Amino acid sequence: MLVLLCVVTPVYLWIRTYGEIDGKAAMTFAIALPLTITPTLSVIMLRTRLKVYRLAEENFRIAHMDELTGLPNRRAYFEGARQLQARADFTHRLFFCAIADVDDFKRVNDTRGHDVGDHVLREIAALLNTRAPDDCIVARLGGEEFALAGIFASEAEASEAFDRLVAQVAGTSVQIGGGRLSVTISLGYCCGPRMTEISTLLSRADRALYVAKNFGKNRVMGFEAADAGTEADAA
Repeated sequence: MLVLLCVVTPVYLWIRTYGEIDGKAAMTFAIALPLTITPTLSVIMLRTRLKVYRLAEENFRIAHMDELTGLPNRRAYFEGARQLQARADFTHRLFFCAIADVDDFKRVNDTRGHDVGDHVLREIAALLNTRAPDDCIVARLGGEEFALAGIFASEAEASEAFDRLVAQVAGTSVQIGGGRLSVTISLGYCCGPRMTEISTLLSRADRALYVAKNFGKNRVMGFEAADAGTEADAA
């Protein structure tokens, strides 16, 4: 009742001061105007707020999602990986970064066309995303490169999980046109000690990936094993 009086009274006084109508008509207008205008303004304000909210969501999606595959992009990967790294330290578990690369992808693009290449990337992205272990994120860095980050109890557990992913990709051919295309990936990974920059870990994982490619592709390689192999070759 108090709110109604606070709304109606100023309108009534305004109408009586500037309008040439009697008191009863002024009161009718004073009550009718707020009841008409308030819902209209509320609807307008609600629609504006929803529009702003949708625009913010769209901006977030553009900034954090890869358009082709729907996976998180590089920026979102770094943000998510830092959170996982902090959680691993808190729970006394191990944090790992990994990079997976589609083997011979340039040949797919050159012989099958870029549309088929894009389809292959989407299929692999979906497989990696659905088969990745719990406490693990998958992102697309760009081109045919995907990045993973996860928390594991041990390096053996991480290695087994990455081995399964590589094997699952190799065992799942991609439907194209009237046939199917066999695709494989190679993967390099690195354990992330406390406070190590994600960019540093990705560089180490990339070095392991390079060695995995040189060893025949369609395989997993850890950074320490790759580094030891490189030093042995150099010696």
